[in-house]
Amino acid sequence: MKAILWDGQKQIKGELIIDKKRLKFKLSDFSETDLDFDLAYQEIKEVQYYKLYKVSNVGLEIISDNEKRNVFIVEQPREVKKAIEIRIGLYH
Repeated sequence: MKAILWDGQKQIKGELIIDKKRLKFKLSDFSETDLDFDLAYQEIKEVQYYKLYKVSNVGLEIISDNEKRNVFIVEQPREVKKAIEIRIGLYH
């Protein structure tokens, strides 16, 4: 699904891929690089909603075991959050 990786200042367009064992983000503007996001579900500590410019629930913040935080702006954050939580075992 189309998504934007948000670092607080920059928007990086790409595709968020929810595989069976990993969450991935492929850059659309720089597809020839190896700068893609690739995280095993077992490394994800928490998934929470992210407010952008005081608009509630437009994005998701993925917090990994090493306390890294990645924010993705997606069209349907509730559905994406649920799909990720199912894969990491937080949602039954």
